[in-house]
Amino acid sequence: MGGFLLPIFRKDGERVSKLTAKQQAWVDYYKQGKTAAEAARLAGYKGSNSDVIGAQNLVKLSKYIADRDKLLETPRIADMEEINAFWTNVMRDKGEETKDRLKASELRAKAAGAFVQKIEHSGTLEVENPLAGLTTEELRKLADDG
Repeated sequence: MGGFLLPIFRKDGERVSKLTAKQQAWVDYYKQGKTAAEAARLAGYKGSNSDVIGAQNLVKLSKYIADRDKLLETPRIADMEEINAFWTNVMRDKGEETKDRLKASELRAKAAGAFVQKIEHSGTLEVENPLAGLTTEELRKLADDG
């Protein structure tokens, strides 16, 4: 592996840093569960000091490893935009069964708040206040004794 640099970008498109091909390979092996030393050996670092190189990479590349963890986790969790797009695609797909298309449209509508139940009440509601006949002094005494 040569010494050329690979640009690293965050999800928002901002350039974070540059890693060499060996560093990138080391991170990939390390993220696959290899030890730091084993990842160094597999990434192509030469010599008998792969444990030292692995330890150095752990320190030097820890921020990139943490950023990579976040980046790898993001695609595994669907957000509402993705869920709504999926429901919309199923709903519009003529190849899907009608029951599946209807269910997708129902779920999409629920997510958009289309099935808010509105209840109207007309008339009066009489409530008896058990404290209505008490004087201010009696109310204060009740509050203080509380």
